[in-house]
Amino acid sequence: MSTTEHHTPNETPQELAKLRQQLDEAQTQLAAYEKRIQQLETEIAQKQTQTDAVNSRQQKIIETAQTLLDIQSAEELWPVLSMAVQQITNSDRVAAYLVDTAHNKLQIPYTAGISENYLQFIREHYQETPAYQANLLKTVIIDNVETDPRTAPLRAMMRREQIGAYAVLPFSTPDNSLDGVFVAYRDEARSFTPEEIKAGETLCHIGAFALRNIKLLQETKENLRRERQLNEITYTLSSVLDLPTILSSVVRLATRLIGADAGLLGLIVDEQFITYYPYNIPSHVNLRPSRNKKNIAWQIVEKQDSLVLADYAAYESANEKWVKVGLSTLAGAPVIAGDNCMGALILFNFWENYRQFAERDVAVLESIGRQAGIAIQNARMYAEAQQRANALAQMLNRQAELDELKNKFIHNVSHELRAPLGIIFGHVELLNQTLADDLQPEQRQSMEIILRRTRMLANLVEDLTALLAAQTQEFRRDNILAADLIYSMLADYQILAAEADITLRADIAPQLPMIQGDITHLRRVFDNLLSNAFKFTSAGGSVTIRVWAEGNDVIIEVTDTGSGIPADNLKYIFERFYQVEEKGYRRPGTGLGLALVKEIVEAHRGHVSVSSRIGQGTTFEIILPGVPPDESDA
Repeated sequence: MSTTEHHTPNETPQELAKLRQQLDEAQTQLAAYEKRIQQLETEIAQKQTQTDAVNSRQQKIIETAQTLLDIQSAEELWPVLSMAVQQITNSDRVAAYLVDTAHNKLQIPYTAGISENYLQFIREHYQETPAYQANLLKTVIIDNVETDPRTAPLRAMMRREQIGAYAVLPFSTPDNSLDGVFVAYRDEARSFTPEEIKAGETLCHIGAFALRNIKLLQETKENLRRERQLNEITYTLSSVLDLPTILSSVVRLATRLIGADAGLLGLIVDEQFITYYPYNIPSHVNLRPSRNKKNIAWQIVEKQDSLVLADYAAYESANEKWVKVGLSTLAGAPVIAGDNCMGALILFNFWENYRQFAERDVAVLESIGRQAGIAIQNARMYAEAQQRANALAQMLNRQAELDELKNKFIHNVSHELRAPLGIIFGHVELLNQTLADDLQPEQRQSMEIILRRTRMLANLVEDLTALLAAQTQEFRRDNILAADLIYSMLADYQILAAEADITLRADIAPQLPMIQGDITHLRRVFDNLLSNAFKFTSAGGSVTIRVWAEGNDVIIEVTDTGSGIPADNLKYIFERFYQVEEKGYRRPGTGLGLALVKEIVEAHRGHVSVSSRIGQGTTFEIILPGVPPDESDA
């Protein structure tokens, strides 16, 4: 600034000096004012920059919040949120950490620029350091990793990871449904501003709510999906009565519904062992029926309670073959209907798709187990009803056959009786015509014919009567000494054996159990067998009776050395009226003898069988239940 001096005649030198001084002071004050103006302008510019930064952060938060609220999956959320946190905190790298309090583990769903070695170190440090766990969910600001004493346990690893500073930002919701942190890392040691931290916290808070909403949405969708599939299972189990279809459907539908890797249904059979129905089990795993009460299926059945294993290999009763195939987690529930536990429904996960079973998984599994139990019970009842219906149908068919046989029986009896009665009548009439006191040879012959035919007719009637008794009547139940019965039969046939030149042998074991039955009908059984044996055995042959005990049963064999029975005829010989022909010749008889043997033996709760070889002879074996010692003593 230039000045022009104006001197007036009245100004003195002192006044001029004073004026100059005032002028210098004014110039100094003006310079100060100009400097202050410049400072104010700088401060205003800085304030504007800060305001712009705040506005930019706020705008970023708003934009990110809008984007996060539109996202419907965690896979989409993590990259968007991580990028926003990285930008708003001026960080170089980020990582998200979620706390799994149930299993004391740290999950890391997303990282950007962090090595796996560092992440593994953080996981291990979390599990081994309770203090680190307690402080992990709080806001922590480390402006310099090398100088801050709080980083001492992590400093060496952070130095290798080239981390200079970091900020821990809580990532959680007030209802504790989500606990975790976002960590913003800087390569250089630079201080975080309060505005950066505040904006980062706000963004993480919004992100936590967005992730919670995503999980709620996914849970809702999953519940709807499970509800639909559970309804499908209910419909399938209620509409199918075929047990194999039910067993295969239950384990398949349950495995798919819960999202397990594989499953099996163990079903109790005869209250002794469990047989398995697998789904997606490795083919080389052998699932044989098990009697081992220590295995998991049996334990679930005996306790009638669910079982969940987070680490199968650590289970005390773990099976080595399952450990080898990589079984990691297991959930099982009883298959139950009322108080009746019929088996166990078990689902598996393997290590390559490691996943824990949640409480809701077990609840669904228990529900399916109850539905499966009711379905299996219904199927069994239906099968039993079908069996009864089939048995009834067979009985009705049998009754129809019996009616038909009865008709044939009446017809045959009429036919068989008609001729003998006619002959008897004719010869009796002839005798009545003779007046002589002594019989003539012809009369004597007629009498012999009458006696023979009468005897044959009587035998036939007796056989028919016994056959009807075996079919329709209750026999007497007397205690009988088996040895005495056989010895009496031997006595009856000794004379016949001598006359026919046939050797009659007996091999009777001592101390045989007593048998229970009707001695008259049992004598008829052995009478028919011995008669047949003598009928088909030539002179010089033999008939042998062997009697012994096996357990509480009495075994009786009648063996002859006769002509034998062709193999094709053996399956028919116990049928009524069936007779074996020998070279077109049929031996005399009614064909009721062996049918009578079978029906009387079976009426005594026994069993008869036959074996034969042509030219060598035939053996009939009869098994009769003995009387228990305590009952025989009574």
